Amino acid sequence: MINKLPLLAFILFISWSCAEKPLIKNVNPFIGTDFHGHTYPGATTPFGGVQLSPDTRRGNWDACSGYHYSDSTIIGFSHTHLSGTGCIDLGDVLFHPTTGEINLGGDGYIFKPLNFSHKNEYAEPGYYRVKTDKDILVELTATSRAGIHRYHFPEKEGKIVIDMAHLLDNEKIHKAELNVSNNSEITGMRSTKGWVDNQQVYFVAQFSQPFDNTDLISSRSLVPDSKSISGDSLQAVAYFSNTNGQPVEVKVGISLVSIHNARLNLESEVADLTFDQIKDRTQQEWEEALSTYTIEGASDAERTTFYTAVYHTMMAPNVISDVNGDYRGADLKVYNSKDRPVYSTFSLWDTYRAWNPLMTITDTPLVNDMINSMLNFYDQTGELPIWSLAPGETGTMIGYHSVSVIWDAYNNNIRDFDAQKALEAMVASAHKNSKGTSPYINLGFIPSDSKKESVSRLLENAYDDWCIAQMAKALGDEAVYKEFAPRASLYKNVFDGDSQFFRPRRMDGSWEPNFNPYEVGRAYTEATAWQYRFAVPHDVNGMINLFGGQDEFIKGLDSLFYTNRKVEGELVDITGLLGQYAHGNEPSHHIAYLYSYVGEAHKTQQLVRRLLNEMYSDQPDGIIGNEDCGQMSAWYIMSSMGFYPVCPGSGQFVLTSPLFPKATVKLANGNQLEITANNPSENIYIEDVLLNGESLGNSFITYNQVMGGGQLQFILGSDEDMVRRTNTAPFSMSTKKEVSIPYVSSEISFFENKVDIVCGSATPGAEIRYTTDGSEPTEASALYTEPFGVDKTTDIRLRAFKTGYEASSISNYTATKAVPQDAKKVHLHKNGVAYAYYEGHFSETADMFKTGRLKKTGICPEPTLSIAEIPDHFGIAFSGYIKVPHDGVYSFATTSDDGSVLFINDQLVVDNDMSHGAITATGQVALKKGFHAYKLLYFEDYEGQSLTWSWILPGNKAYERISPEVLFIK
Repeated sequence: MINKLPLLAFILFISWSCAEKPLIKNVNPFIGTDFHGHTYPGATTPFGGVQLSPDTRRGNWDACSGYHYSDSTIIGFSHTHLSGTGCIDLGDVLFHPTTGEINLGGDGYIFKPLNFSHKNEYAEPGYYRVKTDKDILVELTATSRAGIHRYHFPEKEGKIVIDMAHLLDNEKIHKAELNVSNNSEITGMRSTKGWVDNQQVYFVAQFSQPFDNTDLISSRSLVPDSKSISGDSLQAVAYFSNTNGQPVEVKVGISLVSIHNARLNLESEVADLTFDQIKDRTQQEWEEALSTYTIEGASDAERTTFYTAVYHTMMAPNVISDVNGDYRGADLKVYNSKDRPVYSTFSLWDTYRAWNPLMTITDTPLVNDMINSMLNFYDQTGELPIWSLAPGETGTMIGYHSVSVIWDAYNNNIRDFDAQKALEAMVASAHKNSKGTSPYINLGFIPSDSKKESVSRLLENAYDDWCIAQMAKALGDEAVYKEFAPRASLYKNVFDGDSQFFRPRRMDGSWEPNFNPYEVGRAYTEATAWQYRFAVPHDVNGMINLFGGQDEFIKGLDSLFYTNRKVEGELVDITGLLGQYAHGNEPSHHIAYLYSYVGEAHKTQQLVRRLLNEMYSDQPDGIIGNEDCGQMSAWYIMSSMGFYPVCPGSGQFVLTSPLFPKATVKLANGNQLEITANNPSENIYIEDVLLNGESLGNSFITYNQVMGGGQLQFILGSDEDMVRRTNTAPFSMSTKKEVSIPYVSSEISFFENKVDIVCGSATPGAEIRYTTDGSEPTEASALYTEPFGVDKTTDIRLRAFKTGYEASSISNYTATKAVPQDAKKVHLHKNGVAYAYYEGHFSETADMFKTGRLKKTGICPEPTLSIAEIPDHFGIAFSGYIKVPHDGVYSFATTSDDGSVLFINDQLVVDNDMSHGAITATGQVALKKGFHAYKLLYFEDYEGQSLTWSWILPGNKAYERISPEVLFIK
């Protein structure tokens, strides 16, 4: 067989030299490696299973990809990495070249990290190079399932360490193995517990030069005369005494299934090819992938930013099946998929918004493969993935957004999967109680005093349920449609028309008190109430109705972008602020486009252009937040082309003005879409949009129109008064005017004698009818004209009416009269707090009793984290008695990172569990004067410790620290 690669490389060289510039030369893989972008600069292939990249740090939030641009040392080069995530994992099979000594004594690594400077570092798609301060030249490239290293040692001697103990976080290694097959091959495996448990990786490493000898090391001790070792802390050291001035190349096959499959992957993808041949082939793959897009008229910086964004959209998901079709399933069994590759790394909470819709335009085979991978996951677990990694499920984030991906694909006629099975899986996933489904259905909302992220969960569940209803309708399943269609409107139940925010509600329906929309709170996912104020993409008209009409909705949007107040509290995910809009995190990504629903498209065009220019750049800190597996980049690509999917599954994209004079997109169906705009650097505003010569006449373009290809011409101007006006708003589930859901604004939970019920609706002129007997309010029910009083626990139901409007949804509240709990009959004189200190990996406070190792017990003056012996992965149970000064209702609060719960007399009062970040949660309880037993439980997962508790005494209004003087032990 004739090897065609050298000829191919020559042709590429000639073609590139004749062309303006290879597209890969426009990519800067260092974009996003600084600030909190969390990208990596190493070598990979489009959607490849190997990501061979330098690791410069571990164990903190900015180590999510293993690399941070602020670092000046490299630990080594490992084969698996995450692109832009907010959680840490992987970093498998680390290689470390060195000329230094191996140190088996002490702590940390057995080798010294490699010092380097960025001036001696270079990267482009498929290739990474660095020269260390010790003059070791390292080059990396990759295939889909193999990593290829080339090490140039400054002298003839050198060592290469394979470190199977290296982890990017404090995960647990269940087991590991290393085997020396001969003097040019080492194999091994390991199984870890990190973000995903029982994550297995196998490798075969073949060296271009024979090594003189090897040392096998277990737990920092040499294992003499051994060719095979096992344990949980292993290294192999290969020694080269005379390289003859030639580089040492190492080809490393990777598999999640077996060493046998790792070898197959290596033989199939690498065979006898040289490093340069593999690099050329991989870079040709990238050149072809990047050529999906062609832009003209951009500055050099804009071209770099754009093509790096394209590059980042192809770094995940990652193939997890081997060349023979074998893959490890979510149940850890081995399956085979001969007909199509299997993928994982589905960051769905992030990517369903823009990345997945972008793929429906440019890569429908990938979309079908992803959905079939999801259905495999369903077969193995009974549920679609939420955030899958390697074979398993991380359980991270909220919602069940696989259903969005499936419905959007099906609605766009991408259907190479079993649709009936997909609907079955969608329904099963929505019924899982772990996502808050039971109270969501029983109460119509998720209670904030029983579930964290209650508001965000409800809003995102409502969108997902709309997707399921549409899929059921398309397949003719009336029963499923009738179940899920009403659930798509339940978001209304957490809208407070008084504040005009989505607010947390407690089990009795009352609003959580002391609402502050600027404060980082437990009820929202990586956000404040501001960022979730407009999070109903499937029913924008419904949101407009809740605000009381278009004018109030526009005021709300304006206030989001232009408020001068800052976020109160710390949350690393809230970045890229424009007012309270946070472009660095996904819940904000669609909001600038909502102006186009209310006749103010010029504001969409102003804001999107500003975000494109201010939130992205061609520098290492050029992504304003976590890149999140391509979502940040997909937003940039679609917005720069002039359209964005506000509601995936609607078949529509909302228009904005393009960033470049000309862009051409190769569509997945073989057509091309040419997008032109006249002088967009000076002109922001859309005067007209022509598709193949005919005016669209709408503020949106449909998926079918995009896929038809041709020319999409934007006629732009510099005067916002010339912006075209359209009568047809983009898709919304509801289309009619509806009265905003009525609300109770008074504090009705735990009243002591009598409480006045104050009601309202955001719709001007609305008439509120109410009942107090549990019956459904009608237009014949009691008319609310002024506050009315109740002196006992009472169920209140409200509905609002207005001529010419649909009646509002019904709102339900329970005014709860306080019944103080009796004090304990004890006589205590000794101040203090008893504690039990545990260590282990915990996801919630209860885990410390289930899986934790009790390390010590004792007494301290008040709850404190100073008794912890390690910075991460511990839990503390504090207990004792708290002396309350008089009868009444007490409000308690805890602020904690990562989670806390407070029990008073064995009653859960504050549930602040699993709140990563310093989050505050509150609760109330009625107590009689005297001593009451309490338990305050806390756990620390990783990065950041925080625990404080406070209370409001009856008659007071502000929280104050709980003094050690009121804490007692027997």
